[in-house]
Amino acid sequence: MTLAPVMIKRNGAEIFQYWEFKNQSYLWDTNFIPPLALKSFRDSLENELGQDTFNLISTMLAYQSASYPSVKTDNGDSINAQLIHSNTVGKIRPINFLEAQLLNYQLSRYPLLSHPTEFHGMILMHDTLNLIKVYFAASDQPWPPKPAVILEAMQKDLQQGWIFRSHLHNHYEPKAHHFLGILAPSMTDAQYYQFLAEDYKVEQALITNGCHTLEIRKDEFQKLVLPDDH
Repeated sequence: MTLAPVMIKRNGAEIFQYWEFKNQSYLWDTNFIPPLALKSFRDSLENELGQDTFNLISTMLAYQSASYPSVKTDNGDSINAQLIHSNTVGKIRPINFLEAQLLNYQLSRYPLLSHPTEFHGMILMHDTLNLIKVYFAASDQPWPPKPAVILEAMQKDLQQGWIFRSHLHNHYEPKAHHFLGILAPSMTDAQYYQFLAEDYKVEQALITNGCHTLEIRKDEFQKLVLPDDH
């Protein structure tokens, strides 16, 4: 993001901030030149895995088909993954410009291969003003910080005509699993989506791995397995 963020709070490596800008069509394009840190991540993966393996894994992770083989399991994370890949829940598509910029911002802080991290991206829209506001929370840890600071700020926006369009976060895998993140929500992710839907009226959840993004509509959240289901 070339636009400077507005810092809400910083606590060591933890940052809580937002950007606000016009809602323009190119933000949602999936055909764009990747920003520098994201391109470096993809290039490094190709060098590490080989181009053919990288392309194969990327394609497999984005696969959705009703013919996807079902495996009987009690593992809730695996059940959620099967729901996605069997085309029962969600839609996988190429990463779009805005998602790439947000991931790139975090990758420019901590390269994903050498220092993997995840972030929260809360994407709000104001149709009357034609504005987008993106709240962002991240740190130097493998998991994102608890975004209470952001949720408090968002609550005020939601009372002033803003709509909580999407919650975005990224997934990655360790080297043994070829780095690229799984495009499916964990049980913990699914539980968090339920909370955001009930308390903040989020319309959809997004998970990106830097190549593709999974979209899950709020009416699909109820189909996902939660920790309490086990």
